[in-house]
Amino acid sequence: MRRMLQWALALLIGAAAGGVFMAAAQEPSGSVLADCVKLLPADRPIPTGPDAPALRIIQPTTEVVYGRTVTITIQSSHFDIPAEGRHWHLWVNGQLQGMVYQPAAVIDLEPGTYQICASLGNTDHADLGMPDGISLRVEAALAGTPTATLGVAREQAQVQPEPGIGLGQILVLVAGGLLAAVGGWWLGSRLPKQRKSTLRK
Repeated sequence: MRRMLQWALALLIGAAAGGVFMAAAQEPSGSVLADCVKLLPADRPIPTGPDAPALRIIQPTTEVVYGRTVTITIQSSHFDIPAEGRHWHLWVNGQLQGMVYQPAAVIDLEPGTYQICASLGNTDHADLGMPDGISLRVEAALAGTPTATLGVAREQAQVQPEPGIGLGQILVLVAGGLLAAVGGWWLGSRLPKQRKSTLRK
């Protein structure tokens, strides 16, 4: 029993360490585009040629934005958004914010420096092609500082959560499975055992 508990504890610690390793592996490299590429699966489809789907971030047009509310706008080519469930994915500092089903997304950011990444998403919620990225500094708007007006209403530029399982949910599933296994083993060891009878003819 003790050995099984030690094994379960080691598995949980290993899973948590794996999550820390994954977070550490996404340290900024100094190139925004290279960091954005790291966020996407290496085996994603990357179409080439003159009709290949592509996107680029066209707003903000400056590296400094005053005020918390930021509009991120993309321009796509050979990829209609939101036709047939097509969308784009938005990341802020390596964290997936979700899916956007229109060209613009309105988000709130605290003062600080950010890496913004965007990539196309197909109807199966898989990333497609090459991403784009920008560096952005958000500064508090002081009295008299002009702030950008929203080009689109906030309710028309929502970021939808991406369906999927996070690290916390995986750890809960693993822990629940281990508890069920240990409980089954314990209960099985407490039940009376039946002896097998051999029949001889």
